[in-house]
Amino acid sequence: MPDTDPNEFTEREKFILSYYRSAELSGSRRVALYDIAIGLMSIACIVTFLAKDETGFGFVGYALVIGRLFYLVVEGGRWNRDFRSIFTKYDAKLRAMAEAQRRPKGAANDDG
Repeated sequence: MPDTDPNEFTEREKFILSYYRSAELSGSRRVALYDIAIGLMSIACIVTFLAKDETGFGFVGYALVIGRLFYLVVEGGRWNRDFRSIFTKYDAKLRAMAEAQRRPKGAANDDG
């Protein structure tokens, strides 16, 4: 088993960090437009269900909402764990840097 630093970022965490560092990616309206499109399609299906009494449209309309909600809850949980891990690792690195700055210059080589 390789000896790795527990404060090193995983590939997924590196991806998340690079995503949020890039204004072109994280500032994208794609996700908002996707959510709006799903909402509008769902409303259209439910209106069609109510107007024409077509059960299939009602099912699809509600399935779109429930499916998107399920996706957001599952992915939100994954992102929550990832962000918690990223913040914990950053905090550990900041503490180590602060501790290194507080130590006197000659104390780093003193072993006792």
